[in-house]
This record gives sequence, structure tokens and C-alpha cells, in this order.
Amino acid sequence: MSAIPVASRTRLVLLRALIWGLIGLIYAPLFVALRAGFQSLGLDHTAFIPAAALAGAVGAAFYGARQVALAGAVIGLLVGSLAFLVLPPPIPLWQVVLPAAVVGAVLGVLVRFPDRCSHNVPGKALAGLATGASCGALLGLAQALHPASFNIAGAVAFLVAVNGVLYVASVRWWIGLTRPTQGEACNLIEALVISVLAAAAAGSLWVVSGPLIGIVDEPFVDIIEALLQQIPPALLGGVIGGTLAGALLQALNFRWAHDV
Repeated sequence: MSAIPVASRTRLVLLRALIWGLIGLIYAPLFVALRAGFQSLGLDHTAFIPAAALAGAVGAAFYGARQVALAGAVIGLLVGSLAFLVLPPPIPLWQVVLPAAVVGAVLGVLVRFPDRCSHNVPGKALAGLATGASCGALLGLAQALHPASFNIAGAVAFLVAVNGVLYVASVRWWIGLTRPTQGEACNLIEALVISVLAAAAAGSLWVVSGPLIGIVDEPFVDIIEALLQQIPPALLGGVIGGTLAGALLQALNFRWAHDV
């Protein structure tokens, strides 16, 4: 084997590891916030399942939607920032998330993006939802049998790595399942994706910035501060898990998910 193909292959491994490390950075805080939310609703070990499923679906939509994903994130941050300026404190979470979702949905219906149907994002989101739920169920079962709570960094690293490999392995099947019907509803699909991502971005802004600028009601401050303490180790776990997943996918010659 010549030196040039080996060098090229090494660069691809490093590039894919870097990309999936960034995906881990996006996934980690979203999963931590969702798990805390479901635990507050009374779920214990089973909180891993919906949290990992929704984080997987949103992460897949963000990764696969391209222009639509960027539009949703920008809309969410702008609407959230505007809400902070015009609404009197304290501002409940729904007063930030709901307007962002509505504005995102309206603009998604009105605006036409160059990539129709957001690069098969319905199939990608379903793949992320299904693989995330499967990994969350496995982790929840293991936690139920384990005497101590799992370290958040290790849990996120496991979810990002295993979920990432399963997602890439199954995403084309899910796209084939949804492609026959999505052409008839491209505008609605784009509106839904922008709405969900805008709501996620606005909610994230509320969690991170709310306690700092004094817009969060007092009973939620301690909850958010406890949540924020988990984010740094979760980010570390997300980066490690994503890097390992990306390197493994490229080393085993899995096809890239962005080309479908």
C-alpha cells in the first residue's frame, strides 16, 4: 500500500472524528436538560429513554437539515433574545420556547430553501429517534441493575458513540421508508423542523443565560444551577464518545450520512 492512500485515509479518520466530536458537543447539553426534565416528571431510570430519543432526533435533524437547521437555530436565538428584552421578569420557559416555535413554523411555511425537504430530514430524525430510544433503554436497564448512578460523562459518551454508529448504519433504511411521502409535504416538513430547532435553541438560551441576567423565577434557579454543573462533564463525554464513533465509522468504511 502506498504512502499517499494511507495519509489520505488518516486525514479522513481525523476529520470524521472531529465532526462527530462536534456532534457530541451539541448532543450532550440537550440530553442533560431533557433527562432532568423527565426526571422532574417522576421518571427515574426510564428518563434515559425519552431523553436519548429526543436528543438523538434533534441532533440528527440539526446535522442533516443544513440551511434549515441553521435557520431554526438563528430564529430561536433571536426570538429568545427579544423575549428577554421585552418581557418583564421572571420569564417562564414556555414564554420563550412557544414564540420561537411559532415564528419558526410560520417562516418555514413562507420561505423556500434551496435543498428541498431538508436532505431527507424526516428519515434522519426518525433514525435518531429510534436509535436514541434503543440506546436509552439499554442504559436505563443497566442503571436499574447498578447500585450507583452512572457518571454523566460516561453515560453521554456511551450514548453518543453507540447511537452514532447505529444511526449511520440504519439511516438509509429510514430515509427509504419516508422518501415516498415526503415530497408531498416539503413545506410542512421544513416548518416542523425549523419550529422544533428554534424552540430547542430558545430553550437552551433560557437555561444558560436566564439565571445570569435574573429572568428566571427563584424556585428554578437552584435546579438550573445543578443542571449547569452536569454540563461540563457531559460535554467532555460527548466529545470523547463522538470522536471515538467518528474514527470507528471511518476506519470501518461506513458511508457518510451527509450525502443522503
